[in-house]
Amino acid sequence: MGIFGKSKESKKLPKSASSHITTLIGDGCEFEGNMSTSTSTRIDGKLNGKITGQNSIIIGENGVVVGEVRATETVVYGRVEGVIESHSLEIKRSGIVLGDVFIESLIVEDGGVYNGRCTMNEVTESISIETSEGTKKELTSNTFGAK
Repeated sequence: MGIFGKSKESKKLPKSASSHITTLIGDGCEFEGNMSTSTSTRIDGKLNGKITGQNSIIIGENGVVVGEVRATETVVYGRVEGVIESHSLEIKRSGIVLGDVFIESLIVEDGGVYNGRCTMNEVTESISIETSEGTKKELTSNTFGAK
């Protein structure tokens, strides 16, 4: 199916993830379904489904994710088609993200592609509406994590 284990390829990884990759979906491997990991994960193959990580998720240059990515830190060298919910998202010059992102920090390198909607931080909108009777109504909506 795939290769799960330590990756020796760390020269392109962010400092916080470079020495902590313990799960790898290798090039040529296809995974379908939902995956949850408590360790940093690198995807060089194809994942159809949802991946939830408590640490970093790195999509390698040949990596493709079609579905959802939820992690503390997400770095995209390859392609993601779907929703990303992460504290920080980096789209590298070879990276392509097509879909909505819910993040706190976004970095897109020159050459990186991002097409979708972006919601940053926890944003609460408050709108006051005055009715015809002269009373005020306050509407509040929380947009972080909304779909």
